Amino acid sequence: AKYASTELGIRERLFVSVFTSKTTMNTLAVAINRTLNHHLDGRLIFFTGTRNRKLPNGMFVVAHGDERPVPNMFQSVRYLLEHHIADYDWFYFVQDDTYTQPERLKTLVSHLSMDLQLYMGQPGEFIGGETQRRYCHSGPGFLLSRAVLLKLQPFLEHCRTDIVSIRPDEWLGRCIIDYAGMSCVEEYE
Repeated sequence: AKYASTELGIRERLFVSVFTSKTTMNTLAVAINRTLNHHLDGRLIFFTGTRNRKLPNGMFVVAHGDERPVPNMFQSVRYLLEHHIADYDWFYFVQDDTYTQPERLKTLVSHLSMDLQLYMGQPGEFIGGETQRRYCHSGPGFLLSRAVLLKLQPFLEHCRTDIVSIRPDEWLGRCIIDYAGMSCVEEYE
């Protein structure tokens, strides 16, 4: 079965990335893990900037070693591109203080084409910036298609060095706007 799915290019539908911190790892992140993990069959990863010796049991945590939010987002996107892009069609990014209804999320992605280029979430305006393009707020979470991440892949290092922001969701949004040519949308069809 694995050989056939590889030959046909069949991937899993959804992978969830949760951003956590040293102060919330053992509380909010554990609660998110208990809420989501059994619905996602292990397709859940926690990203943090802090290297912690004591990690909660049953959680897959990637620690980048840099607590600044934008480098953490950059490292997380790069990690997904290096390790999971070939296996999933949709990537959901969320903070550990956000409640997610996994069944609604799975239903949403099950109706979307795997080749669709989509950046979907709650649109926000850039601080002091343009009004035409919007980024997706990370607070309520946002959905990125594999196609958009692949479009960003060759430019990710340029985004890291050229885009100045202190907010990771704005940084990623600017990267997507500049190099993938798309803005955050609140709904699709």
